[in-house]
Amino acid sequence: MIASSLIALGALPLTLGLPSVKPPYERRYEECTTRTKHMPWTNLTSAEKLDYLNADLCLISSPPKSNLPGAKNRWDELQYVHIAQTDYVHGVGAFLPFHRYYMKVHEYLLRTECNYTGPLPYWDEPADIGNIKKASVFDKETGFGGNGTGAAGCVTDGPFANLTLRLQADLTTEEYCLSRYFNDRALAQAAKVYVDECVAKDKFTDAWNCLEGRPHGAGHGGVSGTMINPFTSPGDPIFFLHHGYLDKLWWDWQSGNLSTRLTEIGGNNTQRGPGFGGPGGGFGPFPGGDPSGGDNSTLPFPPGFPTTNGSNPFPFPFPGLNRTLNKAFTDYFNDGGNVTTLNHTLWSAGLMENVTIADVMDPRGGFVCAEYL
Repeated sequence: MIASSLIALGALPLTLGLPSVKPPYERRYEECTTRTKHMPWTNLTSAEKLDYLNADLCLISSPPKSNLPGAKNRWDELQYVHIAQTDYVHGVGAFLPFHRYYMKVHEYLLRTECNYTGPLPYWDEPADIGNIKKASVFDKETGFGGNGTGAAGCVTDGPFANLTLRLQADLTTEEYCLSRYFNDRALAQAAKVYVDECVAKDKFTDAWNCLEGRPHGAGHGGVSGTMINPFTSPGDPIFFLHHGYLDKLWWDWQSGNLSTRLTEIGGNNTQRGPGFGGPGGGFGPFPGGDPSGGDNSTLPFPPGFPTTNGSNPFPFPFPGLNRTLNKAFTDYFNDGGNVTTLNHTLWSAGLMENVTIADVMDPRGGFVCAEYL
């Protein structure tokens, strides 16, 4: 089953129109006139919050349109995009550009298929350090619902109560619940001192590695459950607010020297690991210690943290998964080598048009068309 899934995955980019582009690459989008406002969740009115939540629920209840294997709704197809290329968008120079693009794909679906017209929220994570359970973003009435319950940690309140997910890390299907295990120690890695350290970096490669470390791990580990799985984490709708915040941090770094940083990219384009070349990292260490569990005062996960709730949260190494380089992706990077370039192709399995890193470097530009508040 795993082998057949990989064969199917290998063919996908070829059939879904990854472009063949040679450098130098010019941006294809003019300046936009009305930028989408990206703002903290706490700045939205109650009506705006409900509009946003209802738009995500619309995707969850909408039938699939892209004919992606195993998908039962539009939300599955959005999650599929991330699962299929996890190894190629983490621990690589495309980490920040891809997730900026992925946020745009999500926004595009919300607006074109669910009639959403409001701002794009992000989770201001430092504000909730030490009290994640009472964070307004997890309110059961005007937020994303609260902590998981029971042995499997399933979310049973809020708008996404009893949400059923099904895509596994290897793209096979087996149903499991949306789960959370709130953890204040892990979220503490989002502290301003760590953010400031990243934003103060001079080079893109240093800033990227820093941001993919503590600030990135903090939101995933703080929510945990579905969010801790590097493949399937977009199954939790809070994923998009977490990465919206991380994208803001990248923009904060870019804003420190726009003349240089709107075109500064680099880093390996494949992970370091079995079958992978290049000097890169991978998903990175889990904030606070070994993810196998233990005392919550010293490790990021609470005592009794389960090894699985239907989707293995720690799929490295994934038993039987062939993690050799998939040329269906690498042959279409368009980098001309093993270093990430502005010409690097960003792919979303047909949910939205493919673009290059050059198209997303300036979030104010014609493709992303955003401003951060």
